[in-house]
Amino acid sequence: MASRDNERTKLEDVPDQVTKQTDRNNNFFKAMRNSLNGIWMILVRERNMRIHIVLAFMILVAGLHYGLYRADWLWVTMAIFIVIFSEFLNTIIEAVVDLVVEKKYHPLAKLAKDVAAGAVLVAVGVEIIILLIIFQPYVWRQFGIVTNFSDLLHQFQK
Repeated sequence: MASRDNERTKLEDVPDQVTKQTDRNNNFFKAMRNSLNGIWMILVRERNMRIHIVLAFMILVAGLHYGLYRADWLWVTMAIFIVIFSEFLNTIIEAVVDLVVEKKYHPLAKLAKDVAAGAVLVAVGVEIIILLIIFQPYVWRQFGIVTNFSDLLHQFQK
């Protein structure tokens, strides 16, 4: 969750026009290119983002395998999006903090980075809870386990 200072973080592979730009984009396509460059940079720099993307792909494949309903897809998509979005915010916060404090230690910088990383962890926890709730009936049905709690209660009342 924390970025590291290494070859990938130096922004050496970025073209000069991107690194030297200081004014606002007036061209939609240039702004779009910069946005796509930002997505590419987080994929290149952040190992955890690559892990989140791979896991998201695996979750989507599992959803296709189990034939999720539309409402289930909505929840699964939101869960995945929350984690990826929180990883974007974590990277933004870490980059800004690194820019401000440079290579010096500051307790507030540590606090900001730790809280940002904690937010990603909370988002992953929420994602896991949502995925367990969504996928549980599909997986249990595959093994012949009753998935409707009220049906289970009615079986014991007989």
